[in-house]
Amino acid sequence: MHRLTLLALAALIASCWAANGEVNICSNVVSNLFLPHVSNCSKYYLCMSEVAVPRECPADYYFDARDQQCVPVMEARCVPSCKARGLESFCYDRTCTKYVLCFDGTPCSDGLQYNAQTDRCDYPQYVDCADNLCIRQNNPDDIVYIASKAKCDKYFVCMNGLPMVQNCTSGLQYNPTTQSCDFPSRVNCTVENLQRNILPFARAPPRTADIKCPSEGVHFVAHQTRQDVYYYCLNGRGVTLDCTPGLVFDAKRGECREPQFVGV
Repeated sequence: MHRLTLLALAALIASCWAANGEVNICSNVVSNLFLPHVSNCSKYYLCMSEVAVPRECPADYYFDARDQQCVPVMEARCVPSCKARGLESFCYDRTCTKYVLCFDGTPCSDGLQYNAQTDRCDYPQYVDCADNLCIRQNNPDDIVYIASKAKCDKYFVCMNGLPMVQNCTSGLQYNPTTQSCDFPSRVNCTVENLQRNILPFARAPPRTADIKCPSEGVHFVAHQTRQDVYYYCLNGRGVTLDCTPGLVFDAKRGECREPQFVGV
């Protein structure tokens, strides 16, 4: 099987933004990580200092975000593409905080991460994504360790571009300072204290909006009475969407956020 290894180059850096001109796909992504193109499997981006550099695979090759390289078309795992009609969303691979809401790319802000199981921005302890921090090139002299956002005794080691889950021996916790498992008295881990009693939402079909949507364009509209519900309108038609429990809709930003950040 022939695969093409992608080499990160710092030259020819150019900005790349989503269609609405506001979403930087490389924000919160480590340098030298490759991201997929949403609508063209043969194209991809190299992130350098949070700037996206357009790249393209040779003929008969597609980009595979998990493998971080161009592979033969039949072997490639492309990101889904938006259908011509209807509302749908899917994870934007390797970013942890972004997802694609057809027809609009949207990021999760304030440290939230996209939860593919619930199809919403969620608290990081319920997602624990580290895909945006691991690059394909392994350096034995500079191994990348990442603390878990969900458990004090869990951490990740980057190997071949992917975060591999590791667990400390019972009674020990991961210490980011020493990059090793250590006694709890030496680790200032507060992850467990951040856990909230929130039952995860299952994916559910969107409900038809009970408001009159603007006849043209894409709009996010606040619900009349509930702070955790909002409307997504597209060319006069709309659906009702829910925030993750504990989050509320920020009409100014058009997204669900923690209450203390709303309006800021």
